[in-house]
Amino acid sequence: MPDTGADARHGLLSQVAHWITERMRASAEMARLSRGDLDGMAHDLGVTAADLREVLPRGADNTVLMEAMMRARGLDSAQIAQLSATVMRDLELTCSHCGAVRRCRREIAAGTAAEHCDEFCGNAYTLDVLLEGSAKA
Repeated sequence: MPDTGADARHGLLSQVAHWITERMRASAEMARLSRGDLDGMAHDLGVTAADLREVLPRGADNTVLMEAMMRARGLDSAQIAQLSATVMRDLELTCSHCGAVRRCRREIAAGTAAEHCDEFCGNAYTLDVLLEGSAKA
């Protein structure tokens, strides 16, 4: 479960209630955005409004995991971002939809992420292509 900011002395139910409250607040705030505001925000970010509607309430920001996976694969996220902001945005978007966050964390912690990412990572193919490109350079 993501860090809820709840005091560690509170019980599990309290932490879950806090987490649910935060997600509902984010959903309510997004619901108040006009369609034009949402479309403009999506345009500025280079994503579709549908992607933005899906990602915002979930609060999914797996950037730390994405960068750790890139490092595990021998890629420099800053260098990739400098070469192509579009590729980085696509990698981030894919990570934000990830259903294998727990496995990703475990594989990164175990040092086996590079070896097993093709089994679970939605960005594995793109990372392979980036690796091939960096090997040729």
